[in-house]
Amino acid sequence: MRKTLLFSLLLLQFSWSSAQFSLPYKLGSNTDFAKLCSGYDLKSVEELEVLDERTVEYAYDKDNNLFEYFYIHEIRYVNSNDAIDRSNKIYISLARTIELVGYDVRVVLANGKVNSMGEDALKEGTNEDNQKVNFFAVSGAEKGSFIEYYYLIKRNPSLSGTIQTFQANAPKARVLFKIISPENLFFSTKSLNGFPEMHEDTTLEERNMLVADTAMVPKMFDESFANEDGSKQKVIYQLYFNTAKGKKNPYNYGLVSQNIYDNLCNNVTKEENKAIEKILKSANIKYAPDEETKIRSIEGYVKKNFNFNDINDSRLSNIETIVQLGAMNENGAARMFCLLFDKAGIEKEIVVTSSRFKTPFPKDYESYVFLNNFLIYFPSINKYMSPFSQTFRLGLVPGEYTENYGLYIRKVSLGDINTGAGKVKFIAAYPAATTQNNMTVKVNMNKDFDSLDIDLRQEFLGYNAQNFQPYFEYIDKDKLREYEENIVRQFQKEISIKSIKIENKGSDNLMLFPLIVNSKSSSQHFIEKAGPKILLKFGELIGPQSELYQASARILPVENAYNRTYHREITFTIPEGYQVKNLAELNMKVQPFLGKNDAAGFTSTYTQEGNTIKLLCDEYYNVIHLPLETYESYRSVINAAANFNKIVLVLEKQ
Repeated sequence: MRKTLLFSLLLLQFSWSSAQFSLPYKLGSNTDFAKLCSGYDLKSVEELEVLDERTVEYAYDKDNNLFEYFYIHEIRYVNSNDAIDRSNKIYISLARTIELVGYDVRVVLANGKVNSMGEDALKEGTNEDNQKVNFFAVSGAEKGSFIEYYYLIKRNPSLSGTIQTFQANAPKARVLFKIISPENLFFSTKSLNGFPEMHEDTTLEERNMLVADTAMVPKMFDESFANEDGSKQKVIYQLYFNTAKGKKNPYNYGLVSQNIYDNLCNNVTKEENKAIEKILKSANIKYAPDEETKIRSIEGYVKKNFNFNDINDSRLSNIETIVQLGAMNENGAARMFCLLFDKAGIEKEIVVTSSRFKTPFPKDYESYVFLNNFLIYFPSINKYMSPFSQTFRLGLVPGEYTENYGLYIRKVSLGDINTGAGKVKFIAAYPAATTQNNMTVKVNMNKDFDSLDIDLRQEFLGYNAQNFQPYFEYIDKDKLREYEENIVRQFQKEISIKSIKIENKGSDNLMLFPLIVNSKSSSQHFIEKAGPKILLKFGELIGPQSELYQASARILPVENAYNRTYHREITFTIPEGYQVKNLAELNMKVQPFLGKNDAAGFTSTYTQEGNTIKLLCDEYYNVIHLPLETYESYRSVINAAANFNKIVLVLEKQ
């Protein structure tokens, strides 16, 4: 009874206030969606988003405070059990919400019958991270059904940059997006990845309206070596001009550069200054021979002695409470390091960027929406550090921030006043030589010819080292042996490990010395017998490789996380009295980009001296981006390593 009353009040409120809306934000009376679906054969479609309609309307309340309404209206066609399951819960975002103004959900069956969910559709639950979520619980859908819903919320306005993403895991028959604002507010927009540019619509009186209306938006496919989220069709929008205040482009990079610099480097209290001096003393940089060593000492001390928490808590960005709690968030880490480097007299630039695997940072559109992650650049040594990435060190930052643009903020002084000046510049990816995986393998058969004795040396550098090297500091002693064995077993799971010796453990060695793992083991996995012949799975001695299949036509261009190289040296002694007939198979050369940018390649060659076979194998990826038309060439390199994996040497008696 109480829920019914609340819902009735909600609908009454919606009806009462709807007069102030520019558009009728509700479900229509029409449930025949054939016209919207006319471009599709619904019998063969598993899932289709028939309509994705969104409107953001800005308005002033009676006290002249700005807020926004956000309206979303979707119609989904489901024609498989999986599609129905995916739509049983439709999650809704109530971020920044002041008030849920209205909502409705209904299912239109194939026979035209309409089932309305009503007030009971809205539920509250928890997700897998134990966070509260709101969703519509949809019931009664069958194959060939349409699920239609809308919700309208009143929320705090976003003016400095917002992203609306329109491409998803199902095709969309129609996408309609509108931005409505009072006469004094004008918004700028930027469409990405093929979404149409928004245009002015003058049909509303005393309102500004921008509209984008497009049909047949394709689904986003899950493809290997691609940037799915960064490639989705989307729109970025933000306030550009408020005629009442006469300000254009209020969210420009000049202003934000000053604000960021002030927040991170200025207004240092006495207590903060004392804390910084104490940390700097503990970092023991007094006898550091050069600037790079100073930076490494400061970074290493902070990242080892403080916890890093990705939560929005103002206490974790204040130096005093950071010291008290022993923890910081990203803003706190950036301020901590900026103050430490300033106190140590180390020149730096603050870099603010975005993840290119979410939305790459454009060089030609200013928006705060891209200012998500901090880096620090040291011009004297031309190296970056990531203040919030606890397991990274100077000279290596997360790959998602590289091959991307960023806002570089340097110190400028006006008399006794220091502030920041910003410029958008490119953050280059590291060359392939930075990230290496080098293997030296010596193998011999035992006397019974049923097992291999394996002497393996592995060297990890760059991102390959970062996957393991820093974590030795976090592994419990009773788990350390298991951790070390897991590193070795990346070479081959089915081995019996006899000994492991590891050099250069710990984050202090990252980007200074390679992680070196020496091991001795034995394995029956590599050998099979076929009568008098011995079959040696020689190709698997380079370690497991992935094979790149593409059942359908490739949609996205190639994008790698980082450049990298692999070098393998394998030495094998042929047992006395045996010979190998098919050694020539070990010679491979797949270099489709030679003469161009040599983007990627795979080569292997062998030599024989007496009974000793020595193989040299190299695989390299020198380019982050490759256009779609070169995909098959790139795939041939990936698959070359997988094809080498399949080589089996046949040993016969002489």
